[in-house]
Amino acid sequence: MADRVSFLNTHFDRMSSSEAIELLLARLLRQQGGRVYYANAHTMVTAAQNPVLAEALDHSDLLLADGSGVRWGSALLGTPLVHNLNGTDLVPALCKDGAAKSLSVYLLGAKPGVAEEAAANLKKAYPGLVIAGTQHGYFPQAKTEQVLEAIRAARPHLLLVAMGVPLQEIWINQYASLLPGITCMGVGALLDFVAERVPRAPYAIRAVGMEWLWRLAMEPGRLWQRYLIGNLVFLSLVLSYAFAPRRGGEQTT
Repeated sequence: MADRVSFLNTHFDRMSSSEAIELLLARLLRQQGGRVYYANAHTMVTAAQNPVLAEALDHSDLLLADGSGVRWGSALLGTPLVHNLNGTDLVPALCKDGAAKSLSVYLLGAKPGVAEEAAANLKKAYPGLVIAGTQHGYFPQAKTEQVLEAIRAARPHLLLVAMGVPLQEIWINQYASLLPGITCMGVGALLDFVAERVPRAPYAIRAVGMEWLWRLAMEPGRLWQRYLIGNLVFLSLVLSYAFAPRRGGEQTT
């Protein structure tokens, strides 16, 4: 169904959207557990500067390519990741297909109140979906064990962790082993979108790979460094791999 591809020294799982949903749903219902991440240009730039994030990505059970930057860069290096597999699209599709099978989901992250609003909207959209619990992401470190115990007691198939890059990947990598049978997925701003706190780009903009520009226009003060400076850093990172001696492209594994 999928093959594993190396891009910027990170292993991605290459597959279509429908294949990703099928694979994820099967894993969830079998309660395999594990770590699932989506990596975009910002993730790759951060990982190049943050070895703890790079280690988390390296320990993923499933790593999916998110965004036009990763697709463009991987094509340049000879290992094209053709499909845009972002969590903002895949998670609702997964909930839709899983609702008929009583898929259970726990929402962790975002500001206080957001997870509850997102949960209500998901339940309304997919009536068969089981919301196992919610917890905002602004809890103190001292409360971590209490949060983990609540998640274990709820026994969801899927834990959505919305803490942003790199905190969510590092958190999952550190604690997933303490959540047996639960698949932990880093989802960034998903809960803000589902709660309708932040508007998504119109489909036409998403279809041409320019959602990043829409997000920059919506939140310029918060995102200008990520998308303006970050994209230039990503470009330089890709080009350094493209022209490095004895490397050129990267190999499919």
